[in-house]
Amino acid sequence: MKNPFKKSDHTVLIAGIAIASVAAGALAYLFLSESGNETRKSLKKKIKEIAKDAATDIIQKKAKLSKKTSEAVADEAVK
Repeated sequence: MKNPFKKSDHTVLIAGIAIASVAAGALAYLFLSESGNETRKSLKKKIKEIAKDAATDIIQKKAKLSKKTSEAVADEAVK
């Protein structure tokens, strides 16, 4: 039988709620403000660049292709 006088630890729940509220605020800013639209475009561009670089590295390591060939393949894969 559980001890009714023992307090439960809710720090994970509180931290989760805090993180979710910050994330919701950031998403609301990105999608509801005019400057958020510009920020979203620049983030999208940076994410594509990062994905292309990561794909280039993976393709080059796995297939042992030249850097130029790997970049061309990665560019097509990211589009």
